[in-house]
Amino acid sequence: MNSLSLSHITKKYGETSCITDISFELENGETLAILGPSGCGKTTILKMIAGLIEPTSGEIYINGKLANGVLAEKRNVSLVFQKPLLFPHMDVMQNVGFGLQMRNIPRAQRNSSVLKMLDLVKLSGYGKRKVHELSGGQEQRVSLARGLVYQPDILLLDEPFSALDKDLRMQMCELVKTLKSELGLTIILVTHDHEEAELLADKIIFLQTKAQ
Repeated sequence: MNSLSLSHITKKYGETSCITDISFELENGETLAILGPSGCGKTTILKMIAGLIEPTSGEIYINGKLANGVLAEKRNVSLVFQKPLLFPHMDVMQNVGFGLQMRNIPRAQRNSSVLKMLDLVKLSGYGKRKVHELSGGQEQRVSLARGLVYQPDILLLDEPFSALDKDLRMQMCELVKTLKSELGLTIILVTHDHEEAELLADKIIFLQTKAQ
């Protein structure tokens, strides 16, 4: 069964088309990279899969089930943005466990899951750190851990490493490869970086802006 299928997806804002007739499929455990210039609709695709916005036409299937009209919180999909968007008043452990808390997971089980995830992203011992005490790379690891701790079916990455220097970006790519292998993740990565796409992806899609 396909983990994700988009069939003839179009998104319009008024009379302006942002995405026109996009179709693709991903099997469980595959990684897709979406490349293209700013304004071509890459982030829009992720938001439609996550349920943050609805397509104007076309169908989205997640694990064989129609996702159109299903609320974001009812889809087991995680979206990690370019900026970590961590809660500054919470420590690392609270940030990573926030999604589990919202799902009413008992504290002991929540803490156990968070500690395991921090270990996976190489942040063991950082649970009590405050956000302002973290480097940019560490913040992005916390954001990644928060997106993975509730075991999503699909991980969506919206240029999450673009603000990092090249060496750190490559380290984060290697981390994602490791997590994909260990957790069996299905991933969609939006990026401008061809090297990043080639390192991580099984499939690559190139989007273009519509000619004026």
